[in-house]
Amino acid sequence: MVCEHCGNILEEGAAVCSQCGAQINRPRRGEGAAARRQGRPEKAAGGRMGSMTPSESDLRDAPAANRSPSRSEGRAAAPQRSAPKTAKAARAMDRQHHTRKRPVRRVMINWALLWTVVIVLTIFAIGGAYVFLKMTDEGQLILARMGREASATALWTYGQELMDQGYLEKCVSVLEKAYEMEPERDDIYDRLLQLADAYETVGRISDAERIYTKLYTDIAPEDPAVYRHLAQLLENQNRVMELANFLKLAYEKTGDITFRRQREELLPSTPTASKEAGSSKSEQDVELISAQGYEIIFMLDKENGVFPDDGIPYTGPIHLYEGSHTIRAIAVTSELQSDELRIQYNISLPRPAAPYASLAPGVYERRQRIWLKYNPTEDVTLLEGKRERTAQEEAHLAKLKDLTIYYTLDSQTPTANSPIYTGESFLLPPGKSTVKAIAVNGYGKASNVMERTYEVKLPFKLYFSESDNFSDFTIMETGRDAFVKKFGSPSAETAVEDDSVPGAAVLLTYSWGEARFYMTERGYILYAIETASATATGPRKTKIGMTETEITEKFRDMQQLHNQDGSRSIYYDTQNKKYAMMAHLDAFNDRIDYIYYRSDNGRVTLSYYLENSRVTKMGIRCSFD
Repeated sequence: MVCEHCGNILEEGAAVCSQCGAQINRPRRGEGAAARRQGRPEKAAGGRMGSMTPSESDLRDAPAANRSPSRSEGRAAAPQRSAPKTAKAARAMDRQHHTRKRPVRRVMINWALLWTVVIVLTIFAIGGAYVFLKMTDEGQLILARMGREASATALWTYGQELMDQGYLEKCVSVLEKAYEMEPERDDIYDRLLQLADAYETVGRISDAERIYTKLYTDIAPEDPAVYRHLAQLLENQNRVMELANFLKLAYEKTGDITFRRQREELLPSTPTASKEAGSSKSEQDVELISAQGYEIIFMLDKENGVFPDDGIPYTGPIHLYEGSHTIRAIAVTSELQSDELRIQYNISLPRPAAPYASLAPGVYERRQRIWLKYNPTEDVTLLEGKRERTAQEEAHLAKLKDLTIYYTLDSQTPTANSPIYTGESFLLPPGKSTVKAIAVNGYGKASNVMERTYEVKLPFKLYFSESDNFSDFTIMETGRDAFVKKFGSPSAETAVEDDSVPGAAVLLTYSWGEARFYMTERGYILYAIETASATATGPRKTKIGMTETEITEKFRDMQQLHNQDGSRSIYYDTQNKKYAMMAHLDAFNDRIDYIYYRSDNGRVTLSYYLENSRVTKMGIRCSFD
């Protein structure tokens, strides 16, 4: 069996040529080389497989008019081919057979159908490309690379590609657009880190800092990683003070101890104080110490002060007096400042014990002498009992023992202006008296008040009261007309404004002094007068030219000594609203005032003006202020 395509001799019944791989058409019975070997006619060349082509013998037998001449008949003297005698000859003959020109069948093309198919395929191709670009991540990335509208995810990816390729400015622009398109994403933390990194790379430090700040304030406040990014940025910028403050915040927010250690390595050590915080019963000297020898800036009792502007340089121990004190301090270098030392002290100085009197309170038939005694406190006893005392303890003990006793006999509470008890006894005055005393130590701390009431049954002068009047007129009784009739017409009469009386007032001026009247339902009534006339006679026959003692002997006197400012309390009776005192005006002038209150709450004051301890003017006045 021979392949009609390549001439290869095949085994009988082969379906495919082993040489050229062509499909083998098996000859039908009576066809091909086998037919020739058997003396049967061959199938016409160029005929279709399976076609029923008439044989030559049939054609020969057919009428001449109805058949076409055969090839052999058309050739003049063409010899009849005989069957090949060998396989080689058969292959040669078969090759010759195939090289003969075969008839070509013309095929008609349907162009409309062809173009329809092409258009449909094109539409499908365009649709598939659109779906690919719009609906897939790979397609979106292609659009991003082309500069077309793409998803935020594609832009983030494309931006990273640009970063890796070194196109930094374009990378930032793409990442900013991606963030603007989709600011809220599940992976926004990582994306913002990407953007911040891009900002840092192109030198946009403020923008990078803004992104890091947003990350640790709004998105991941407890994640140490974002704090490390910003800390590194600040360190690269050599912003050491800001870095120190930020590391403190990072430690507070995350609890990561590495931030605290980094900060401690960066800053000067916090100053320390020589005295522990707490309460003390003595004044304190507190020293501030910088372990590294740096300058110290401190503030005392300034809660709202700001370092370093409001602080002052520390130069030596800080002395703390009584009260609550807060010391704030920092150690500083040329660029850095330490954490703040804040320490509080409460100084509560001991109060001395109240003094005591040598005479028990009670009623006595005659005048009694009385002494005032000191009473040591437990603090003094403890310090005196110590074998060795520091210099500060010695000074403290001296302050505690430096006691001054102030006392009064007129029932007023003693102050630092009251008479000082000198250690000598004094006599109790006739009548009732209340002795009060306090002790004040070297710190100025006053004791409780000692109070003792005594009564000496001996006669005494009475307080100044409503029964005491001038000989020629009576205050709040004498009218203007009666006064003018007695003393004559004034040299001048003037309307005056005086808030101490409720009505309109007039002033009458005389050569010896002046008198004041105010309008009442009864007309103008005398309410004040002053005179320097030696002929005038005051209450209890007091006159111009009398001495201080001569005046005070006319009225009750508790015989209290002068105060520290030179004044003196003569008596003081709050129950009966009667008071008397001497005011020290200057080195040469004093004034003695006797006061009582009327039933209508008018205050009547009898005044004696003294110059070099003698009366030069006297007057009386009622006021309602």
